[in-house]
Amino acid sequence: MNENNKFDKAVENYEKGFDKAINVVEKVGSGVNHLFNGCFLIIANLFFAAFCMWGAYAASVSWKLETSGEVATGIVTHLEESETSEGYCCVYSPIVEFQANGQTYSFENQNASDQPDYDIGGQVRVRYDPANPNTAQIDDPFERWTFPIIIIPAMIFTALIVNFFSIRAWRKGESLLHY
Repeated sequence: MNENNKFDKAVENYEKGFDKAINVVEKVGSGVNHLFNGCFLIIANLFFAAFCMWGAYAASVSWKLETSGEVATGIVTHLEESETSEGYCCVYSPIVEFQANGQTYSFENQNASDQPDYDIGGQVRVRYDPANPNTAQIDDPFERWTFPIIIIPAMIFTALIVNFFSIRAWRKGESLLHY
């Protein structure tokens, strides 16, 4: 009987040690999960903030050109052909030349389209910064304001959704990655 008690005690000690090891592993896993969720949330918010700042910058340039810019007539000299973000061919951005302060300036329009919106040799109104004529855009309010009006609310809305679910998962100790 003495031998059985020793064996039972050894098994019991082994099981307690194993349970402690499992608890430690679970705590470490929970800590790593919290760390991952927190890092993900910080990186995601930095990403959203960067896009919002890009939109705010585009809006500030458009606003400055709208309020203090001058208007000139430009000519589309050629169309810059590039691939879409999905790798398909092709989208076209007009390259426009215009005269300001007795010099010729050239810029590539920020908006590209799969069907060219402008013809080579066609005239367009250009709005430019008289202090820095290299800052110029085609004088089309739709083209100037579309990007900031879409990107800023889209990033804020997406950030709210991502933050809601990330914080919820973090509080519950759930993983953001489910496999």
